[in-house]
Amino acid sequence: MRPFPDPFCATPAPAPMLAGDADFVCIFSHALAERAAGQGPLTERLGLSGADLAALRDAYLPGVELPDLDLPAPGQSAEEQAITMLVLWRAGVNSPEARWLAAILARRAQEHRHLWEDLGLPSRAHLGALIRRHLPGLAAANHQNMRWKKFFYRQICSDSAFSLCLSPTCDECDERAECFAPD
Repeated sequence: MRPFPDPFCATPAPAPMLAGDADFVCIFSHALAERAAGQGPLTERLGLSGADLAALRDAYLPGVELPDLDLPAPGQSAEEQAITMLVLWRAGVNSPEARWLAAILARRAQEHRHLWEDLGLPSRAHLGALIRRHLPGLAAANHQNMRWKKFFYRQICSDSAFSLCLSPTCDECDERAECFAPD
C-alpha cells in the first residue's frame, strides 16, 4: 500500500488525475485531517463502513493506505436518513458511487460550515461539478442553483410527514442573509 497523496484541493487536479479522483482525494484528505485532530474515525467522518471506504478507495485511489477499514458503518440520525434517501431518489442512478456519495453528503451536511467546505472541496463550484458527474438527477433537480445544504432541507421539508425545516446550522451562518433574502 502507498501513503495517501498530499492534498492539493485548493487548485485544479494535476494531469493525469481525473476530476472525480481529485474530488475523492479532497474528501478523504479533509476527513483524515479531522481524524488526526481527534474528531473520530474515518467511518464516522464520512458515514461509511470500512468496507465501503475500501471499495471507494479501490475505485478512485487504488493502493492508498487508509485507517479504520475494519470498522462498521456508523448509525444515521433521522436527518441523515432523510438526506440519504433524498439524494438517492433524486440522483437518477443506482451506482456504488451514488450510494457512497449519498451517505457522505448526508453525514457532512450535519457539520457547521457550507457543505463544500465540510467536504474539503475548494469551492461550491467543485461540489456542483461532483454532483453533476456522479448524481446527475440531483443536479438537475436543483435547477435554481440553491446552496446544496439548503436544497436538501427544503426538499425534505416539502414532505409534510417530516417536521424539520432549517438546515442544522443556518442560524449561526455568516451568510444567512444570502440564503434567506426576501424573494
